[in-house]
Amino acid sequence: MAFSEPRSPFFKWVVSSAQNLSADNRQILLANLFTRTASIVFASICEISVCATAYYLYPRALYAWWGSAVVALLMTRLALIWLCCERSARNLPTPTSAFLFASLLWAALFGFGTFLCNTSGNQTLFLLGNVCAVGVIGGLAGRNAGTPRLVLLQISFILGLLGWGAALSPGSGKLVLLFQAPFCAAGFFTVALRSNRDTVALLLARESSHRLAHQDSLTGLPNRARITELLLERTAAGSLRLNHRFAVLLIDLDGFKAINDSLGHAAGDQILQEAAIRLREVLPAGDLVGRLAGDEFVAITDGTALTRDVHLLADRIVKTLARPFTLSEALVHIGASVGVSLYPEHAKTGPQLLICADRALYAVKRSGKSAFSIFDAVRHASDESLSLLRSDLEGAMQSYSDLRMEYQPIVDLADDTISGREALLRWTHPTRGELSPSAFIPTAERTGLILALGEWALLQSCTEAATWRDAVSVAVNVSPVQLREESFASAVAAILGKTGLPPARLNIEVTETVLLSDDIVTRHNVEKLRALGIGLALDDFGTGFSTMSTLVRFSFDKLKIDSSFVKESVHRRESAAVVRGIVALAREIGMPTTAEGIETQEQLNFVRVCGCTHAQGFLLGKPVRGEEIPHLEKRLAAHTTDKA
Repeated sequence: MAFSEPRSPFFKWVVSSAQNLSADNRQILLANLFTRTASIVFASICEISVCATAYYLYPRALYAWWGSAVVALLMTRLALIWLCCERSARNLPTPTSAFLFASLLWAALFGFGTFLCNTSGNQTLFLLGNVCAVGVIGGLAGRNAGTPRLVLLQISFILGLLGWGAALSPGSGKLVLLFQAPFCAAGFFTVALRSNRDTVALLLARESSHRLAHQDSLTGLPNRARITELLLERTAAGSLRLNHRFAVLLIDLDGFKAINDSLGHAAGDQILQEAAIRLREVLPAGDLVGRLAGDEFVAITDGTALTRDVHLLADRIVKTLARPFTLSEALVHIGASVGVSLYPEHAKTGPQLLICADRALYAVKRSGKSAFSIFDAVRHASDESLSLLRSDLEGAMQSYSDLRMEYQPIVDLADDTISGREALLRWTHPTRGELSPSAFIPTAERTGLILALGEWALLQSCTEAATWRDAVSVAVNVSPVQLREESFASAVAAILGKTGLPPARLNIEVTETVLLSDDIVTRHNVEKLRALGIGLALDDFGTGFSTMSTLVRFSFDKLKIDSSFVKESVHRRESAAVVRGIVALAREIGMPTTAEGIETQEQLNFVRVCGCTHAQGFLLGKPVRGEEIPHLEKRLAAHTTDKA
């Protein structure tokens, strides 16, 4: 609902405020004139009662005309209020100037009435007229406080005519009235002015709060909340219009974090501000750009009748942000990656459009940055499945009730005794059933969930291993992502201290990928683990790119031969040769070997002949839950006693 602002310069001045208000706030103050109709009615009734009293005492035509004019003007003002409200509801121009004119005319008519009462020579009318005038002026000061200049004019009309009448009055009370009138006018106008200032202050505070809630303070662009509202408006409009299309472009600054860390936050802020200016310049007039968070911007553009238009715009954005940024300290180069989604082809809601654009942006980041990509539903279907799996895994990690550890025995082939157990993580998915680590560990590594999940798995394994009667070692698989965390070795030490498991009974198993990411943090963690007395095993050996030098540099205690070679060793000469070569290599450097995936007696016989020191697989023992191990140990002890 919007009321038209007066076109007349005079009435525009009447309703204007000394403060520089926004259009929305001016509307709020203007709307106050068209509410509280009860005060208009009661003021008119008050005036009519004075008219009736005057006509009763002195039945003159002038008093009758006065009363008739008051009633007619009341009807006119009420009709104008109804008309203004009705037309504003339909976004049509409203007769605001006419209503303001009627309001001033009513004040003049009321003042004329007090003039008649004061010049009547009747003390009753004199007193009644002036008392009503004071009450009406007080009401005006409160009702029309949003427009203090209107209040000033209305008070001036009423008190001006009232004072003129008092001056012509034959009574002695006129001196007191004439003396008090200016103070009365000043007092009521001050009340209206202060009320207006308080109202304006509240409106400005609300406007500032709204701006802070919907505008990014650094760049002046719409923030995430405002962008969400704008997308809702666009999608709602699109559902009502045929062939309505627009594009959402998610823009991420490449290399921003490195610059922010090296040159400081002030330099980072300067880059963000300059990027916002460039985006405003490159986008067509009428299109929107906002800042979501950090170094991420979003643009909403309607100029996308054809897909090639989106290509051209996205390419311009990439090239614009690829230009060097001039800072006080240096000339820096950053790039930009852009992900694009289209309405309604890719999604029909704002949140889904942002998700599609984010997936397209992720594809750019994965392929090398400083480019753009348009969302492809087929290509991103796997990403959606990945996202669902991540969400399910996050839910499972809330209580870990669907996650558990199972333990598979590792047998020493020298005497066929259990020398250790490998801890294997299992997940009972609510809809997909039992999931092996290969089904969800890659997702956990990619999303960073592996850090919390791996720490939980290590804690569970050490806690349960500490209760085993045979006091054998426990082997726990660790991701390269965990080894790249500076606090990893300290976390392992804390877990050993908490569970009471001796460090010598813990073996950490890593895959060959940890050798490829040979960074300083990983090496420091390995050194700290070895200093604690923890064993280190290289898992799935033979599938990667390990060399003798890397094996020696990391000082592994054991090699585990990948199960694929073991299973094929009895059928393929190549696989058998690989197994023999690995065993020979390990023997040369004095390192034990474990053959994984033993499922048949033939495979077991082969690895024995090759010289493997240890083996594990379904033939030797299936993975079991931690609570089953004590029962197995008791049965094994009883069996040993019986044999003795």
